[in-house]
Amino acid sequence: MYTKTIEYHTIGATNRILLCLLVKPPFMMKRTQLFTFLFACFFSMAFAQDKPTFKMSDPMPTEDKLFGLSTLWKEASYNFVWFDKQLSLNWDSVYQAYIIKVLKANTVFEVNRVWTKFLEELKDGHTGVWVNQNFWNEIDQPPISLTRFEGKIVVYRMHEVLKKIVPLKSEILQINDREASEFLKNDSWQGFKGTEVKLFFRKPDGKTDTYIAKRNLNDLFKQGNFQYYPIASTTSAPKFLSKTLDKNIAFVQINTFSDSAVVDSFKRILPALKEKKALILDIRGNGGGNSEYALAIAKLITDKSYLVGPSWRTRTHHAANKAWGSFNRANAKTKDYPYKNDIEMNVWENHPGDTVSTEHEQLKLYRPVIILTSKKTFSAAEDFLIYLLGSKNIVRIGQASAGSSGQPLTINLPYDMKARICAKRDMLPDGTDYIGKGIIPDIEIPVKSIFSTDTKDLELEAALAHLKKTGIN
Repeated sequence: MYTKTIEYHTIGATNRILLCLLVKPPFMMKRTQLFTFLFACFFSMAFAQDKPTFKMSDPMPTEDKLFGLSTLWKEASYNFVWFDKQLSLNWDSVYQAYIIKVLKANTVFEVNRVWTKFLEELKDGHTGVWVNQNFWNEIDQPPISLTRFEGKIVVYRMHEVLKKIVPLKSEILQINDREASEFLKNDSWQGFKGTEVKLFFRKPDGKTDTYIAKRNLNDLFKQGNFQYYPIASTTSAPKFLSKTLDKNIAFVQINTFSDSAVVDSFKRILPALKEKKALILDIRGNGGGNSEYALAIAKLITDKSYLVGPSWRTRTHHAANKAWGSFNRANAKTKDYPYKNDIEMNVWENHPGDTVSTEHEQLKLYRPVIILTSKKTFSAAEDFLIYLLGSKNIVRIGQASAGSSGQPLTINLPYDMKARICAKRDMLPDGTDYIGKGIIPDIEIPVKSIFSTDTKDLELEAALAHLKKTGIN
């Protein structure tokens, strides 16, 4: 399982960076119907490159434009596992429409935007375009975050110094003298570093104003003088954090399962955890990673003698069956005929969840555990929750997890770019579909408004109150 990270910023040419907000497509949306536009909606992970071999402003040859687009169409056609979530989507027709778009694009950056938007048509959290470090050396975005709320495009976060200039909940009416929705659909919030974006907006008090925003978010982070407003009540950094809340309750925060070091860190503090009466484990900001690392920790905190992982299915292709199906289709007198599913590329291979024994774990905690979850709990972190289903010593508190998991197929594209297509369809052990729904907590805490300036940690307070009810405080 690969990491699905939200709003994680790392600066430096030798580091992986991610500057994005997850798009919640229609079948993955929560009831608030939030649709985040920031960064034109792709999860572009940058990988280090020692020497730039091209610039994002360089023209891209026609053959590379078409080859990249066609590769994405082909690999998705054969491998993508969620076409049934969009029954009205005709993938071949979408491909044909994007041929015109990609031919109109000129620069590497413009082509990247077309490829990115093409895969966004699939509306999946584990499918998208990656870029190399060159991209982030040249491309940036304004320090203002936008979302669609109640049919309007509004500001829900910004650089703290802008909070009186472009106030929270301001409605963006125009971007660069174009209607805001049209701009974000057909253009990009991102652009070349230092370029300007003209915003015409209506403040919460009804007055309209104009502000020229500079695409300099990365530079502000590098300078170390950047602070978002409102400040989040929780954070997804560092990777691992442990502390004592009081003499009887330990608190551990694990923000990734992409690094084996978090397993080592957890095992290292286990003796200290056993001295407490309960553990609060916070994975609200855990974007996922490697499910093996998630399982390693799950085995240590469950009271069960065995764990069962997600069941899953994947598409298969049998060329000879497809050939026979084509012959049968030509001679069929009804809609049904042998090998029809092969022709329609709708043949699946099913796998039960792995059953893993925990009986030989000598370091097991054997304590009550509260797990804090949120809509930012993704992928391998959801596998973690699935493995722990049925553990009587564990209570989940917070919001439903993201409902976004699976195994991406990595694809190479021209100009050192990469893409990934979700090729593994994860389900609960009994086959129940949780994608787009999430793992529901035992005790649900209403999510704060994205406009909230309240820094209280409501989930943590609920966890402490629950433990107090059981006599642990």
